[in-house]
Amino acid sequence: MTQKYFSQLNYTLGNEDTAIDIEIVRRLKSESIFNVAGCGSRSFPLLANDSIKHLSMGDVSPYQLALCRLREALYKECNFQEFLLFFDFPPYHGQDNRRKRKEIFTRLILNESDRSFFRGLFNEINWGSLLYLGKWEKTFQKLSLALQTLLGKEKETLFNFDYVDEQRNYFFNRFPQKKWKALLFVLGNKSVFNALLYKGDFIKKNVPGTHFQYYKESFENLFANNLARESFFAHLCFFGKIIHSDGNPIEAVEENFLKVKESLQSVVKPNYIEGNLLEKLSEDFYTESFDYLGLSDVPSYLSGPDEKNLLNNLNQCLKKGGVICLRNYLRVPETKTGGFEDITGEFSDLFLYEKVGVYRFQLFKKI
Repeated sequence: MTQKYFSQLNYTLGNEDTAIDIEIVRRLKSESIFNVAGCGSRSFPLLANDSIKHLSMGDVSPYQLALCRLREALYKECNFQEFLLFFDFPPYHGQDNRRKRKEIFTRLILNESDRSFFRGLFNEINWGSLLYLGKWEKTFQKLSLALQTLLGKEKETLFNFDYVDEQRNYFFNRFPQKKWKALLFVLGNKSVFNALLYKGDFIKKNVPGTHFQYYKESFENLFANNLARESFFAHLCFFGKIIHSDGNPIEAVEENFLKVKESLQSVVKPNYIEGNLLEKLSEDFYTESFDYLGLSDVPSYLSGPDEKNLLNNLNQCLKKGGVICLRNYLRVPETKTGGFEDITGEFSDLFLYEKVGVYRFQLFKKI
């Protein structure tokens, strides 16, 4: 690994509401899981389910896997308050935690490569927090500056509600909708995201409507069904960071943290898989290894044979009755579904309460 972390890391906080996945896995009673790694925040919280005996995480980026291993070490060596402090989750976000963060880091059990990498990184950022260093997080921090400039103090009112009904009435009737829609129209388009994040590799949209309509509907559903103050994604969009504990993601909730810590200390030893996940999972080594595959929004970026044969290519690594979970973003993969049953409807009660809002779920069960 090089010491230039910033140009490589895509996620540090994470881009998904893993609380939904926890409930899906709980209902399925899954025991052996493969998850797209990201930064680890979409995987480790699943271990709060007692049924899980095995967790594999895969990513093409060694940097993302290193961050996952760092998270694993934090779970094992830290108490909950230290975990929050290390990342600057509220209520520790307004403090200077550099000295304490460095002390925590020296206690962590890491392989030498990871330790050297993170020591170099922390020296670069003067032992600041990792939480918003990823490309995805930095993109939304930049977008939040435009939102703050246009909305001013009006942005804060949306986060003052304790009841969804009151928030919904405010958002649709008193929130500055003209300014809001102008922002979505200007910022929520292919060219902006290509410039800030995707560098020309933005998803080839196949869902109906314009990009503006997609984001408008997504945020309307989010704010009509969830408190903005409880959505880390809403915090990131409006403020560029999580400003109070109500917005912390599930990994920063004590009950979940303690269950994950217990699982990592006594039950589960995570397996890290580096490389193209479709190629890795099609290897004979993984034949009938998993009963749950969490693929995040990776399939939305596929095309050609990889997209068309997605489910078939993953068939052999999945146990009979196992489930594949997709988070579709702007594109629904055009894949053959032979040998699988679409069970999305069995979990439809969950999706309106997902606290990011831009994803559309599909779940397929191996027959």
